[in-house]
Amino acid sequence: MSSWLLVHPPLLGPAVLQPLAAELRRRGREVAVPDLRSAVATAPGWPQRWISAAAAAGPAEVVVGFSGAGIVLPAVAAAVGARRAVWLDAVLPAGAWPDDVRELTAPLVRDGRIADWTTWWGPDAMTGLLPDERLRAAVLAEGHELPADFYDVAVPVPDRWPDDDVRYVHLSPAYAAEAAAARARGWTVVGNGAGEHLDVANEPARVADLIG
Repeated sequence: MSSWLLVHPPLLGPAVLQPLAAELRRRGREVAVPDLRSAVATAPGWPQRWISAAAAAGPAEVVVGFSGAGIVLPAVAAAVGARRAVWLDAVLPAGAWPDDVRELTAPLVRDGRIADWTTWWGPDAMTGLLPDERLRAAVLAEGHELPADFYDVAVPVPDRWPDDDVRYVHLSPAYAAEAAAARARGWTVVGNGAGEHLDVANEPARVADLIG
């Protein structure tokens, strides 16, 4: 039985990945989905805390990073001894966050914290984004606010990490540039990017097929 580690993005908790984890388990994988939110309570040093918390889940043959988790995925993959890494509609590792992330979050800062991601899209938006009531409630319950300086912290990419078997799964139009950059790196890119970012939660069987 292969061991998998699913890594949620800093803006969300692990609930968003639980449907995918359940689907992978149904297919015979052993899956860990640790809660890493405490690692981002403060900004300085968060990448190191994040890596340590992810590695505490134990060794894994495959690591999957969703959305913002992609920026730190090489270090996580190295820490858990993974043989395969999958970026799932995710930010690529570049040492620093894209400028558009800072531009997006700057107006959302109140009292030194970035607003909970689940509130960004309006009061009723999450009903459409996550139609399943129980799943939506679980994701909302894990809502949290990142520190205002979170995206100013550099996220170093290790010189050596398991990059022989890398895949980029492109779900949504918002990550078209990342998918193109992954293709330019010579990575395997799957998915047409015509779906939604939260298909990871709403269509776990299809996403599991894309991950392979």
